Amino acid sequence: MRAYIQTNAKGDFYNVNAFIANEGFTALGWETVKYHDIAGIQERHPEHVVVGGIGNVRKRLEQLGVAGNREEIDYPACLAGYLGRKVWVTTMRELFKDQEHWNVFVKPKDVTKKFAGTVVKEYKDFIGLMDDLEDAAVWCSEVVDFVTEWRCFIRYGEILDIRRYKGAWDSKLDVNVIRNAVKDFKDAPAAYGMDFGIDKEGHMKLVEINDGHSLGTYGIGALDYAKFLSARWAELTGTTDELRSL
Repeated sequence: MRAYIQTNAKGDFYNVNAFIANEGFTALGWETVKYHDIAGIQERHPEHVVVGGIGNVRKRLEQLGVAGNREEIDYPACLAGYLGRKVWVTTMRELFKDQEHWNVFVKPKDVTKKFAGTVVKEYKDFIGLMDDLEDAAVWCSEVVDFVTEWRCFIRYGEILDIRRYKGAWDSKLDVNVIRNAVKDFKDAPAAYGMDFGIDKEGHMKLVEINDGHSLGTYGIGALDYAKFLSARWAELTGTTDELRSL
């Protein structure tokens, strides 16, 4: 099996995620091949995993003809009870006109990373978020001041690892809440990130869900990271996950 790993222009791994992925796949006996420009990958074998940023991974899927119009999975309806706050969909222009609903966290709905999620409170906060040619759909969420946030790596319906990525180290995480949320996410992908946080009142709330195909490591071990990426890639391409039994 082979994994293509993204590099920068100098040929070095483009970030720590690529480095850890290379370590993991190599340790599992896979061939790893560096690439800088996704267009440089000439072969068309869908079972070969591509590791890189969201843009490169999705371009590769398009090259393989397996990238349909997939909705982002930030806030699945079946997990609404874990959010602990109001979350809704609107468009950037509608939000701009609706000043009564400002002081909200806003992020792209259909195009991941079109802009970084941010809180809008006043006119200047919309600078750089609005497109003159396109009225982007966005998620709006009531603002929550999370004391601590964790990323839970979920693979085939099981918790693979949990990593704190923000805030106080001594907050108490209720793993049973995460297990229940995983169980309730009936149509979940083979691998995804489930982020949970603790607010100032000590309430545990779902922050968001992230697709697993380009998710950062956040300190997860190299072998687990390779297995995680392989699971989602195989699902997206309709190929066999050679690491599923591990």
